[in-house]
Amino acid sequence: MQQQILHLLCTAGTCRLHFSGHEHELEPGCCMIVMASHIGSIQPSEDCQLYRLLIPADWQANCMPRSSYGVCGWLHLFMHPIFKLEGDALTVVEHDFKDVAFRSENTPETYRRDAILQGMRALYLDVMNAHASLFEREEATQRSADIMSRFIRLLEAGAYRKHRTVAYYAQELCVTPKHLHKVSTQVSGRTPSYWIQQFTMMEIRHLQMHGKLTAKEVASKLNFDNTSHFSRYLSRLGKSW
Repeated sequence: MQQQILHLLCTAGTCRLHFSGHEHELEPGCCMIVMASHIGSIQPSEDCQLYRLLIPADWQANCMPRSSYGVCGWLHLFMHPIFKLEGDALTVVEHDFKDVAFRSENTPETYRRDAILQGMRALYLDVMNAHASLFEREEATQRSADIMSRFIRLLEAGAYRKHRTVAYYAQELCVTPKHLHKVSTQVSGRTPSYWIQQFTMMEIRHLQMHGKLTAKEVASKLNFDNTSHFSRYLSRLGKSW
């Protein structure tokens, strides 16, 4: 199933939602960008004004800035998916959400995808500019950013459902596990194992809370050998079913 990226912006009222095993509340000014499959129920208040944009994950690669800034920015969005905008930053990002929605509804089908991508590029630039002022971000070389970007794209495409070893991703990226570890640590401050585990655990939490599946069924969906193997994996991460 095609992965989708959900973008939310609350400008009035409140909105409760479940994400990564926890309940969160979006207040006016709160923006959130996250994989749609990791979101549970969304419950807006009666007076809530909530902008929503949903795009295929593979479109996002065409929206991100073509620089190390874009890769680092996306990783920081992944680690801090909910953040609050104020003043000019909120005004600009709200305009971007409206612009993408307008392009989607009013552009002929032949050009609709290109029009949406153009609007999304502006949205990501403005969001990352605001996000960077809230959270520290390390710079990275273009080569390192490219490797990290391709690594994250593999995870976004769902590779973690079958492959959870650093060696697999290093081979796919034509680098050594040691080099991938170095790049990931330099670019994101986290090891590649951390990112593999994060994607895996978010999927497990979502299936556990909203899929109404048994441990055996989740283990099967994520290609664990059996339930015991699945339990040992959770135990190593300090988690439980």
